[in-house]
Amino acid sequence: MDLGFLRRLYDEIGDYVSVYLDTDKVHEKGSSEALQIRWHDARRQLANHGASQATLDAVADVVLDPDEVSPGRAVFARAGAVVFTGALDAPPRREIARLAPLPHLMPLLAQHRPAIPHVRVFASRTGGELVAVGGSGEAWRDWMAGRQWPVHKVKVGGWSQDKFQRRAEETWEENAKQLAAEVSTAADQIAARHVIISGDVHARSMLLEHLTVPLRESAAMLDKEVPADSQAMADAANQALSEWADRDCRQRFEEWGTYLAHDKAVQSLAETLTALRNSQAADVFVADNPHSVATARIGRGGTEVAAASAELEIRGVNDPVEDRADAAIVRAIASTDAELHFLPDDLVVTGDSQACGGVARPRDGIGVSLRFPPLISV
Repeated sequence: MDLGFLRRLYDEIGDYVSVYLDTDKVHEKGSSEALQIRWHDARRQLANHGASQATLDAVADVVLDPDEVSPGRAVFARAGAVVFTGALDAPPRREIARLAPLPHLMPLLAQHRPAIPHVRVFASRTGGELVAVGGSGEAWRDWMAGRQWPVHKVKVGGWSQDKFQRRAEETWEENAKQLAAEVSTAADQIAARHVIISGDVHARSMLLEHLTVPLRESAAMLDKEVPADSQAMADAANQALSEWADRDCRQRFEEWGTYLAHDKAVQSLAETLTALRNSQAADVFVADNPHSVATARIGRGGTEVAAASAELEIRGVNDPVEDRADAAIVRAIASTDAELHFLPDDLVVTGDSQACGGVARPRDGIGVSLRFPPLISV
């Protein structure tokens, strides 16, 4: 999970309001009134902690929007304006109303994980069509806000029935080449590494032959003839991408275990904060723990994070402040080129004896694969 698109949220810190609210208006009797009560309680709590009325009004405009249809909503605001919001496909696991130096984004990322950029393709003997999904921070923000993710639809080929079979085969081949070229171009534009293909069996096979090797090896075949922009294709793509993401995370985590034995990885909260502070982190593995109360010390810079104030003060950071460790970790990841990975569900349990592929759960439920060996200095 690349969080670079979140960097703009950290241009300023301080007085950040983070609200996670159950906004379901469908399954609860008198839901509009219930929502009003929930927001009233959250607003009162935030006001008591010093949140400005202008900021609370901005949040209210979002959570009480009569056109709101999502069952849950996360809103982040400061200085009288909403800077980011995310629609949840279920009520939040914990309702949160918080005023702090940083936005509390980890619960949103855990519950509504970003989809993976990919290309959906329908291949036929007369050509085909494709839909490129995702690829930019702006598109991701639209998706988080509950708006339809922007798509780019391209149709390829088209021919009338040729009475000569040889000519028909040549046309199919040319259509497959053209469609493959369009798929490769679309994948490059959105940095997609995955393709999901439906359509005619023969056309699918020809298309696969003309794809680049990386796309061919990652392609998932759907044994149906459904349009590239259909719900059936979307469901198939989500399933294939979910399985890929799980395999990828497990593989990277197993590699983390190997790196750990050779001083190329670290574990525990304190060592993770040090790695992030030194811009050493490549992959950050986090247990999804909505009940965590761990804290960290932070400065104004994205990588100014530590377990103790002294570790920042020695670097010239004046007056470090305290905030949630997970909020600070998200900011540090977003400020570097590190990637966030949530540990597999079967690993997120109490105790360090649990293992995934023979790799023990990291201390404190967090570990980091390093770009380069640990530094001696703080």
